[in-house]
Amino acid sequence: MYNKDKKKMKRLSRKKLFPYWLLLPSIIILLALTVFPVIYSFVLSFQSFDTFGQLTGFAGLSNYKNVLIDSKFWNSVWVTFFLTVSVVIIEVIIGLLLAIIMRDDSKFMLYFRWIFIIPMIIAPLVVGIMFRLMFNRDMGVINYMLESVGLGSVNWLGDPSLAVISIMIVDVWQWTPMVFLILLAGLQSMPQDPIEAARLDGASKLQIFRDMTIPLLKPILVVAIIMRTMDALRMFDTMYILTSGGPGRATEVISYLMYESALHFSKYGYANAGLIIVFIITMILSYYLIRLMRTNSQNER
Repeated sequence: MYNKDKKKMKRLSRKKLFPYWLLLPSIIILLALTVFPVIYSFVLSFQSFDTFGQLTGFAGLSNYKNVLIDSKFWNSVWVTFFLTVSVVIIEVIIGLLLAIIMRDDSKFMLYFRWIFIIPMIIAPLVVGIMFRLMFNRDMGVINYMLESVGLGSVNWLGDPSLAVISIMIVDVWQWTPMVFLILLAGLQSMPQDPIEAARLDGASKLQIFRDMTIPLLKPILVVAIIMRTMDALRMFDTMYILTSGGPGRATEVISYLMYESALHFSKYGYANAGLIIVFIITMILSYYLIRLMRTNSQNER
């Protein structure tokens, strides 16, 4: 009897562990692609390198000090956060409006959703090249359309303020569909009984949207904001193709500054220290957004 029970226990333990063994390859890949690079970057941020990129020794906190006193770093921080806040707000507003409009499961809306998500499927480099041609001052289709209605051509990528707006336009065009899909899923999974009850009680559409839809959708909104914020803070591909940080340093985001510092000037310690600082800021922002979401949900209960 003892041996039989022991065999049964082993079988049960194997069955319980089997799903974890299936997840093991994914966990290893996740660790290799995310955790290990962060740890390696953290280690490099404490090292010093010569002009040829050769490791010269331990630098302590000097790389972090050089980053924090560098005016170029703080300019890139301002540009990055301005672009991030701007595009996330615009994308959430447009994505929410589109999700409300297209929440119906009619055939027309289903086909339109497929068309609408095409921009987020295209590679950012391809999007950058496409919009660089469209924004071209002499041969771009956008200036051609402006001139055809009597307006003059615009130097989209050569003027500092317009270059920032151009990057925002491209980012909103490509990533609003992702926010739309997240919010659409939230709207479709939302319980309809309270909304129907409020409608029967005579509540207007605006009141239902303000007092019921938004509170119920708030956790999904926070998820969409966190995902887009973390992604926008790493903005690089499209900006690199469109402006390469110019004109001047008007569109130089943190990722491009660190790329230029590492690959053009062999300042690997400086670049990794800057990226670690941004990583910490991103984690703090995410923590407070999640905490805010939990606090609001507890208060509503």
